[in-house]
Amino acid sequence: MKKFLIASIVAGMVMVLGIGSAFAAGTGTSLKAGTFGFNVGFGDSSLGNTGVIMISGKYFIESDVALIAGIGFQASSGDQDANFFGISAGVRKYLKTDEFAPFVEGKFTYVNETIDVNGIDRDTFDVSAGFGAEYFLHRQFSIEGNVGIGFGQVNDNISNNDYTYFGSRTVGVSANFYF
Repeated sequence: MKKFLIASIVAGMVMVLGIGSAFAAGTGTSLKAGTFGFNVGFGDSSLGNTGVIMISGKYFIESDVALIAGIGFQASSGDQDANFFGISAGVRKYLKTDEFAPFVEGKFTYVNETIDVNGIDRDTFDVSAGFGAEYFLHRQFSIEGNVGIGFGQVNDNISNNDYTYFGSRTVGVSANFYF
């Protein structure tokens, strides 16, 4: 039974990868001037806020250069009332616009976090540079992953305990839709 389960999982993965490759093969990409797209990210935000989904938009000013902007929010209640709001803006340069499209990007992010139970109310300003790649499963759908490095400043609005930081970014995996 265990061997059957493992064989089924492997066969399923091969079929999914084969279907994805078949969709991508020869379909090209939607990376061209005037194209709009949006991105939904999964995983931690660039500032380490778990569970926050940032939704970003892209507008291609050239076939290999896109302006990016995003917004994210989260509200929770119960034992811990908390609010998160973030916006970001930047530019992305694609090194290649094929089915596998590597890129570099620069981004500015502003985040406001308020957590009542911990007495936290802080503003974060972050500037980061990243690199990654998109893989097109279809002409208008891709998955991407990226990592980066950045620095920023945190302003604590309650304790006035302000600090700067520098470090790596792990953004995770996201999906892109083009139209």
